[in-house]
Amino acid sequence: MIGTSTRLPPTQRLVEIKAVAEQFHFKISTLLLHAGKVVEAITWFRKHIKSYERVVGTPEVAFLHWEWFSRQFLVFGELIETTSTTIPDTLSPRFGTADNTLTEWEFQPAYYYQLAATYLREKRYAIECSSSMANLTTEVNGVPESVMPSVYVGQYVRLFEQGDTVSLLPLSDTEYTSYALSEAERFQDSYEIIALFRKAYESFQSLGATRMASACSSGMAIEYYAAADFSNAKQLFDSVAGLYRQEGWTSLLWENLGYLRECSMKLNSPKDFISYSLEMAALPLFSGSGEENRENKIKSGPAGSPTISRRENIQQEVINVLERKQSSEGTYDGFNNAIEEVTHLDIDQISPLRMVLTASVAFHDQSVKPGSPLLVSVSLLSHLPSPVVVDQLEVQFNQSDCNFVMHSAQEDSLPSYSNLHGQVIQDTSSLTLFTNRWMRLTHEVKSGKSGKLECLSVKATISKHLVICCHAESPASMEDFPLWKFENQVETLPTKDTTLAFSGQKLIQVDEPDAQVDLVLNSAGPALVGELFTLPVIIESKGHAVHSGELKINLIDARGGGLLLSPREAEDSESHHVELLGVSTVSEDKESKEEADSIRKIQYSFGVVSVPTLSVGDSWSCKLEIKWHRAKSVMLYVSL
Repeated sequence: MIGTSTRLPPTQRLVEIKAVAEQFHFKISTLLLHAGKVVEAITWFRKHIKSYERVVGTPEVAFLHWEWFSRQFLVFGELIETTSTTIPDTLSPRFGTADNTLTEWEFQPAYYYQLAATYLREKRYAIECSSSMANLTTEVNGVPESVMPSVYVGQYVRLFEQGDTVSLLPLSDTEYTSYALSEAERFQDSYEIIALFRKAYESFQSLGATRMASACSSGMAIEYYAAADFSNAKQLFDSVAGLYRQEGWTSLLWENLGYLRECSMKLNSPKDFISYSLEMAALPLFSGSGEENRENKIKSGPAGSPTISRRENIQQEVINVLERKQSSEGTYDGFNNAIEEVTHLDIDQISPLRMVLTASVAFHDQSVKPGSPLLVSVSLLSHLPSPVVVDQLEVQFNQSDCNFVMHSAQEDSLPSYSNLHGQVIQDTSSLTLFTNRWMRLTHEVKSGKSGKLECLSVKATISKHLVICCHAESPASMEDFPLWKFENQVETLPTKDTTLAFSGQKLIQVDEPDAQVDLVLNSAGPALVGELFTLPVIIESKGHAVHSGELKINLIDARGGGLLLSPREAEDSESHHVELLGVSTVSEDKESKEEADSIRKIQYSFGVVSVPTLSVGDSWSCKLEIKWHRAKSVMLYVSL
């Protein structure tokens, strides 16, 4: 009718405009891509997106905008993928410049799939906000029935039946909003978002873009969490956290660990909950941590803002779990049946929990005799925000006799579960760790057997129910904490002695004990040429038994030059000045020559003779028989 306005209400008018624009845009994009005009198609898509990215509408229907916006990226990405687009050779390789404002990613379908998933997630957030605002209206007016698309693109009408008469009635914006919201709530967007992120993930992986693929994995994990599929969510969050730690992305790691904490709680895994919580509490603070509103809290996830108070609360939550304290919200009650009497955490040099607790051990000496006392310094460092009271420290070595325990005098008694039999226990006035400050302790131990004495680990018992086992580190080879490396903090050394701090080692060499066996070589006087000269040798065990001993004899030229004759020279030469003829032993007060096999070990200027087993206090003697064929000065060496 002429003069009659058919203009729709504002919300429906905006929906109609976007629907028509969408139709024209995809027609134009398809024609450009099929004509091989890739740059023109991407440029057209940019203009299309820029024209409508801020046309959101009222907050109640913002979810419709994000759904439409997501669809633009999805369909254009599919068009890019199906037309097998490539970057034209004529295009400047300098992306993002005045010559070429496009980016390299805009030629990849994965870029559009990732943004499609991201904007579809925005729709889910908007639905959560719209649902809370629309509850009252829906309860009063209800949801209109028999709503269907009109014959005109982007329009909706309500089917009204009265008897045999069927008529189409227009919708008010309130009715349309209620209808659109009820339809949106019927479908679970999470699984569609997961499918889009997975599509982008696979595409980025094929391109070798690991970081972008990791971002898509994080998106999938968040959606699994939203869909209450905590097992799959935890698996993906764990894989993503590894990259965040490696890259040092603390803000992303904070958010990621917040989800992992919640997944562990939902999966009834208190040990994982404690581990992730301690790692969160030990993360460095970073700027931009303001107060949260409801919308920001939804987007940042369960971790919340990384403020100092939030870190302290997380640390206290761990203590509450360990002490079986029920929270006001009943958050940790489910752990009561699953948590063990004692929770054990193992921390090595590559563990993400290393910033929670680090143990540095240094011996004050480089070598020591067996049984001698020596000093060892044990230093602990924590980045937790609140002080940590340690009930006891147990220091373990590769020689268990050297193990010792330091017990806090503040505790009334030793924990009943500790096996401290045979270990040295020392009471210490206080074992309290303060954030970013070394707690230095010095203890005297008695060296054990000869060989290497190495400190293996330091076990700290906290709140009587948490045992953290830190692999001992040498101050000389300690590495920095990657996430704390560039923070504005005062650097401290693990020991007050700077020499130990830069060169101290967690191991020491225990020397061989001094032999308690006497070897006596007697000489009656000078020898004459042609005389059979005998020299008595006595071996006496003073404190060490002798097993499988060998007596080595060497005749050395007194003027230098080593042995008088080598074995080969002795065989070839018939004339030599001095000759070792043999060895005779005393057995039951009778002299007897060695057996033939022993005699064969005597070769002119050197020999080896077996020594029988000697117990402590026993002795054994023999006589060396030497003959001079010509006058010559020699030195005789006998060793056991």
